Amino acid sequence: MPSGARRPTSYMLLGPPDILFDVLEDFADVGWRTGHAGWKAVVTAPAEEDGHAAPAWPVEVTLVEVVREGHVRACREHLA
Repeated sequence: MPSGARRPTSYMLLGPPDILFDVLEDFADVGWRTGHAGWKAVVTAPAEEDGHAAPAWPVEVTLVEVVREGHVRACREHLA
């Protein structure tokens, strides 16, 4: 990918499944990609939103890592 190109930002999360479900629903409603497995989830902003302010997560949810390698790769790494 050329430098300066917009890239999607993926947030790798850990938290109770019921709380993660609510978080994922909210982000899916605004067009972000989501994925989950048990207590782990990935939320990815569209590339068009590159440079957005990082979301605030519920206190029960822990942000594990932020990556810029795309949704599928983030899911593979975090949800496996």
